[in-house]
Amino acid sequence: MAELAAGRRNPFFRAVDLLSNLAGYASALAILLATLVIVEQVVVRYVLRQPTIWQVEFAVYLLIGATFLGAAYGLKENSHINIELITTHLAPGAKRWLDLFTSVVALWFCAYLAWKGAVMWWEAYEGGWRTSSLWSIPLTYPYAILPIGMGLTSLQYVAKIADRITELRGSRPGAPRRE
Repeated sequence: MAELAAGRRNPFFRAVDLLSNLAGYASALAILLATLVIVEQVVVRYVLRQPTIWQVEFAVYLLIGATFLGAAYGLKENSHINIELITTHLAPGAKRWLDLFTSVVALWFCAYLAWKGAVMWWEAYEGGWRTSSLWSIPLTYPYAILPIGMGLTSLQYVAKIADRITELRGSRPGAPRRE
């Protein structure tokens, strides 16, 4: 799939790959920032003996963001967890068909999560929902993570499905091969 992704000429798929790369960098930055925030909290709380208010909540939101934003990048790089108990015994063509089927199911699941996340975000926006902590930030910010991350992952699944269909068409006898 990496060869197909690298050779894409379609501007839409190139844009999806670019967005997934940017989301991957944002995910890595969020993990780094969460680590620094937790270290800062430990120093302030246990060395300086002062109370902390926002650090744990902020680090949790950063790690949630890293998870959902990093999902599209992980899919693009084919680094999601695979259980190969059955697939190692399948023929290459059957593996491609199974991958196509599971990608379509995953696309529907991610699109559904993106849609429900957008509904949840809109309710928080309209209702002016805030966290119940002392920090009391508007929930629209952390709630935006789910629809953005799953929306981008859905787009990456569309690209993966297009790649898989191209591979399957190229593997038929008499079908033109993609170079």
